[in-house]
Amino acid sequence: MPLSTQSQTDDEQYILVASLDNAHNLSNILKITMSPSQPYFRLSTFGNAGNAHYDYPKDSDMMELFQCTKTQISRYKMSLLKPSTKALALSCKVSVRIDSRGFLSLQYLVRNDDGQICFVEYYCCPDEELEE
Repeated sequence: MPLSTQSQTDDEQYILVASLDNAHNLSNILKITMSPSQPYFRLSTFGNAGNAHYDYPKDSDMMELFQCTKTQISRYKMSLLKPSTKALALSCKVSVRIDSRGFLSLQYLVRNDDGQICFVEYYCCPDEELEE
């Protein structure tokens, strides 16, 4: 039975309706690609349920600033990034940086209840590259 706050008759307005039994195994790996040419910024997920790619152009409304001098591809285990999602949910802005070694730096701008600005930083090292 799908989880929903809408009545079943509302499903007629959708082209696709799907529900997952076990979302824990949805994605195991997050691959981040940054490039000076298209696709500029790509998030790719890989897992038991399949693959998904999300491309963001550098002139997207979501991007305030995009600087990239060479293509960088890094893979991260989703379980290592999970602790950073709480700060992401509270943030007003997010800075994503990857250095030449593939280390990911996430910096979150969080405004507390008093209106003060706080920064939360999260660092993650990439998975080792496997020989193919």
